[in-house]
Amino acid sequence: MQMALTIARWLVRITGVLALILGLLFWSGTALSQIPVHMLLGLVLVLSLWVLAVLAVQAGLPIGMAAGVALVGLIALLLGITQDSLLPGGAHWVIQVLHLLLGVAAVGSGEMIGGRLRRMRLAASAA
Repeated sequence: MQMALTIARWLVRITGVLALILGLLFWSGTALSQIPVHMLLGLVLVLSLWVLAVLAVQAGLPIGMAAGVALVGLIALLLGITQDSLLPGGAHWVIQVLHLLLGVAAVGSGEMIGGRLRRMRLAASAA
């Protein structure tokens, strides 16, 4: 479990930062050919969140916390997949900002639940 926790936490961090960088490049009008890479990074981020959610349930953390993390990942994934068809035209920036905020929330929730799991492991090993 410790190895899965470490890998999932690092994947959340790395994919989150890289996806954010690419997303900002897209907003500036550059690197648009890298959209599939951005989507892959987002998928890996969400899968990592789901792994953390499963580990949290197995470790005895509140199921609502784990479900919340999994749900944030699912919503970010669904919005990312469908965002091109939502509010096309001049108002599309609203969807882009929402996607950015959900992505940041996904990384933050992964950090939150991953940190909680790590602290639980440290407390159990110290006892």
